[in-house]
Amino acid sequence: MKQIRKIKRRGISAFTLTELIVVLVILAVLAAMLTPALTGYIKRARRAKYIDAADEARVACQAVVQELYGLSSDDTTNNVAGQTSDGNNVCWNKGEYQSWGDKVLTLMNRGRGAANNEPYILVFGVGTHKAAGGMSLTQKYTVYYIAYVEDENSPALFYVNGEWMYKYPRGDTDKFPITKRTIGGTDFRNTIIKDDAEIPLQFFIVSNRTGLSDTDFWRKQTNKKPDPRTLEGHSEGNNGY
Repeated sequence: MKQIRKIKRRGISAFTLTELIVVLVILAVLAAMLTPALTGYIKRARRAKYIDAADEARVACQAVVQELYGLSSDDTTNNVAGQTSDGNNVCWNKGEYQSWGDKVLTLMNRGRGAANNEPYILVFGVGTHKAAGGMSLTQKYTVYYIAYVEDENSPALFYVNGEWMYKYPRGDTDKFPITKRTIGGTDFRNTIIKDDAEIPLQFFIVSNRTGLSDTDFWRKQTNKKPDPRTLEGHSEGNNGY
């Protein structure tokens, strides 16, 4: 009986070193093939989540702007919550008109500060109030632009003319969706084309948790590169986004 047991033990098969190496190589090749696909899937899933949150912000901004203009068709009412004469930034993230920004956050079920899920950056744009822009009332309360960053580790999302994009949309040539144009003899730095109409934009800042000023958070440079805290720094092609 003892002799038979020894024979059975000798009959047990095992992988040779060569076979193990072949298996490991195959597994390595499969991992190399699958990793990009899995990474791409995860990235797309995250982006879909960001777009849902950003679109919620767009809807909230539009609702509040319509409420604002619903108070009166007269542009001077409530100073249209801080309209400017040059179409540039209006602060709804602080100061006299913060309550309007708070309305936007409330519609998003959020509050001020990171603890209350305030977006890292949220800006929206409507048609400018500057007379030379020639905007209709409808154009002045239609949200044509959203810039949205969920938190300091999220990519920037831009809504321009009904489309979402990750690339920074502002530039000084017509290849960019937002660029400078002369309209009615007046230069406007930020304009879009909508249904063949040239529309200068007026921006309203709802959230800016970057620690930068309400001017620098757009495109501030650090060491000749976009500051990672800025909108441009969070856009596609910068700082790993």
